[in-house]
Amino acid sequence: MNTINSRIIYLWQQFSARQATRAELDELMELLSSGSHDEESRQYLQQLLADTPAGEEDPARWEPILQSILHPVRTLEAYPAETGNASVAGRPSPVRRWVRRAMTAAAVVLLLVGLTRLWRTYRAESPVQAPVVVVAPGGNRAVLTLAGGQQIILDSAATGILAEQGNTHVQKLGDGKLAYEAGGRGDNGTRGAASSLYNTLTTPRGGQYQLTLPDGTKVWLNAASSITYPTAFTGNSRSVEMTGEAYFEVTHDKKHPFTVKAGGQVIQDIGTHFNVNVYTDEPAQVTTLLEGAVSVSGHLLRPGEKATITGVTATSAGDIRVTQGDPDQAVAWKNGLFNFTDAGVETVMRQLSRWYNVDVTYEGNIPHRQFQGMIGRSLTLNQVLKGLTKEQVHYQIEKGNRLIITP
Repeated sequence: MNTINSRIIYLWQQFSARQATRAELDELMELLSSGSHDEESRQYLQQLLADTPAGEEDPARWEPILQSILHPVRTLEAYPAETGNASVAGRPSPVRRWVRRAMTAAAVVLLLVGLTRLWRTYRAESPVQAPVVVVAPGGNRAVLTLAGGQQIILDSAATGILAEQGNTHVQKLGDGKLAYEAGGRGDNGTRGAASSLYNTLTTPRGGQYQLTLPDGTKVWLNAASSITYPTAFTGNSRSVEMTGEAYFEVTHDKKHPFTVKAGGQVIQDIGTHFNVNVYTDEPAQVTTLLEGAVSVSGHLLRPGEKATITGVTATSAGDIRVTQGDPDQAVAWKNGLFNFTDAGVETVMRQLSRWYNVDVTYEGNIPHRQFQGMIGRSLTLNQVLKGLTKEQVHYQIEKGNRLIITP
């Protein structure tokens, strides 16, 4: 077909190549309904049908319509003169008017049938994509449960003093931080009046929070985690309990050792920065030491080492193994990163599930992939997953925060 410098031809070409945008499809329909571009459309569809592979369309079905359009003179010659073929007073004869109407009808049939055929092909091979479900990253979200059972949603609470627990002020600071300030100090930097009061800080999936304990120890709580602690430390020790994952920067006090109870293990600080991961859906409990020293269930760790505990049950403390760790990978979450070095698909998806608050399901076999590298936790889930597709991981995000991984 000769190239015709026409907008509608461009739109037809985009349509038949299945590259038309929704706006271009709307424009094409509008031009067709106006009837001002019938000739260009007929020519385009004639050539399209002429180029149709053998067997895909029945030539006999289309031949009469094509002949009525391509050979109007031959159609007129098929009628004898006595039927009224001559024109009267400059007007077309009845036969000529009938033939013209037949040609117009045939052209319309050709146009609509061709359009239907193309539309079905377009829809079959290029289905309309469902709206993209964008899942935002997590943020500073947590719930504080006070000693009396009152709960405070910290992400919506105003900055300032939230409550008084004994002689201790509970304050929300800026940038997602919670702090405790004692009204007076004993010999170990605490107030005895509040010694029996315990608070719990809990983060949901898609949440994290930073806490400064009454002794000055800093705690970063990862998503789907919790920590229970006294509002004032008394006696000869400082003890907290946690679930999930947390990073500690402990204020060292040799006279009052700091102890973390987590997942059946007891971690005792000796002036330390360390990370504890005891998520119940992980295959092992891991404590990684960054600096100082800790004792994990009686096993001493040096900086850079990690204690891995497996086989923990209600009746067994499990098996512990001390090996060289990767501190940067252990605390990547605290620094706003995912570190997927040597991580498999399930490991990666567990982290994404907690941070983006999505439920992950697998269709078919779970892909066997080992990832490398880091990516920011401030990205949307879609952006993170797009990066993973380079490793041949296919996915679909559905409403209701459901992430489906396919082979």
